[in-house]
Amino acid sequence: MNETVKLARYRNTSYFVKYTGNGQERQYTWSGSKNGRPDIKAVPREVVDWLTMNTSCFDKGQLVIQEDDVIVNEIKDTIAEVDTYENNTNTKEDIEKLLGGNINKLKVELKKITVDSEKQFVIDVASDMKDNLTKGKLDALAEWMGVSADILFD
Repeated sequence: MNETVKLARYRNTSYFVKYTGNGQERQYTWSGSKNGRPDIKAVPREVVDWLTMNTSCFDKGQLVIQEDDVIVNEIKDTIAEVDTYENNTNTKEDIEKLLGGNINKLKVELKKITVDSEKQFVIDVASDMKDNLTKGKLDALAEWMGVSADILFD
């Protein structure tokens, strides 16, 4: 059975994987999200299984599974750090909603994000919204990143 699974790249930077399995070598490339739309590619299920065993692309939220609940749950069962995967796979809309919401919730949710590329994605989205963010939220983002608010978006 040649089942395929849709994998999405939510972050705005590209990501590629060199799959080496079943005696073949193949490269898969996601160009990154554009205007909040994730780049989605359908790949064979054996590629997803190989990625789960040989990479940390799901644990670190580099790629996000876009499928029905049965397949997602099957694959999540093989991911070592499911919480890390879920906390580091935000869409642009998720981040905008978080930044536009309550500052205390923002601080709590930011603490859950542990992957540097996801942190940079949050800052990229915040940079687009910075004129609409309160000083408190800008200060919270700067503290979370460990930098001065003055240089956060430089």
